[in-house]
Amino acid sequence: MREILSGTLIMIGAAFMLLGGIGILRMPDLYTRMSATTKVATLGIGSIMLGVAIHFGELEVLTRALAVIALVLLTTPVAAHMIGRASYFAGVPLCKETVVNELQGHYDLRTHELESLALPELEPQLLLMRAQISHRSAFAGKTLAETGLRRHYRATVLAIRRGSYVIPNPDGDVRLLPGDELILIGTPEQLREAAKAIGG
Repeated sequence: MREILSGTLIMIGAAFMLLGGIGILRMPDLYTRMSATTKVATLGIGSIMLGVAIHFGELEVLTRALAVIALVLLTTPVAAHMIGRASYFAGVPLCKETVVNELQGHYDLRTHELESLALPELEPQLLLMRAQISHRSAFAGKTLAETGLRRHYRATVLAIRRGSYVIPNPDGDVRLLPGDELILIGTPEQLREAAKAIGG
């Protein structure tokens, strides 16, 4: 029974590693290749190490296998993040199919700092505002990233209410429809400018 279980886990791990290799060949750019291989390699190594630990059935081997799994789980995502960040700094292009580049316009290549919204404790004048997308609005039919609300007006969309449905913390590829209600946060000046732009 132990041999069947360990063999199954090792085969599952090998299948994950094969998928990672296919991902390297099939994905169109560095960022998607890295994403695919990081997840698959972590699952593959984890399955193989569990299979090895079960096969030998010794506490020493189990301890080492768990240590390897923990090390891979802790270091692989960090390494992938750092490689991706360094690649973005170096100007490695995204593939043509990438719809939204959420870092564009928010990242200072000189200082390597990411622009982000000030914390409410540091910016006491932050307010919430609701704004409705009308049929005449220039934003109707555009994605959230295309509107440039964050980039041009420095207002952040916390949620979008669409009928009885709420989209919390929406991604940049969410398309705005007439009748959508945006819930924004920002300073009074930022919200005033954003409201003018939304109203069309």
